[in-house]
Amino acid sequence: MTPKKPKTHQRHQSAHLQPSDQYDSDVPLPPPQDIPPQRTNAELNLSVLQRHLPSTTSILSIAPYAVVYIFTSTPQNGPAWEKSGIEGTLFICQQTLAPTDGTERYSVVVLNRKGLNDFICPLSGDIDYEAGYIILRSTSEEGEEENIWGLWIFEEEEGSSTAGMREVNAKIIQECAARATRNVSSYGYGPGT
Repeated sequence: MTPKKPKTHQRHQSAHLQPSDQYDSDVPLPPPQDIPPQRTNAELNLSVLQRHLPSTTSILSIAPYAVVYIFTSTPQNGPAWEKSGIEGTLFICQQTLAPTDGTERYSVVVLNRKGLNDFICPLSGDIDYEAGYIILRSTSEEGEEENIWGLWIFEEEEGSSTAGMREVNAKIIQECAARATRNVSSYGYGPGT
């Protein structure tokens, strides 16, 4: 008995199956739709921020990555910095003028990548920049409790796009806070009145 030959599959190329751009159909083609206009990253960022803070009119600066710390003090542990759980892109925003007295308003916004709560802090008063942290103070809406926040901004070595990002943003935040405070004080409102 002779050994069986293995079966080989032959591929047949069909000459009658050619790709075609035109298909015969009785269904009419839908009308062409207008393509939405291209928007820049700045326009997209502004529209996202306006969903979180509708009074935002412009973005003054962006830091790609920041971490928000809160200063706590307990009798057992003493004073300490703790992560607040908010990390993400930091925006320094100009807002519409205050409706009551027409003063300038600015805010720092960190859109949280780790959760649903974002960080939004109106700028006013003294802003400190110490040991790589931007220190902000804010009071609750009731005016009872003062929170102290620390912003740490990621930066790389010289020559990268994020080099010097902490110091640049600290300076912009300090200037905006001073401008907002100066305007409030000139109207007779704010600290010391």
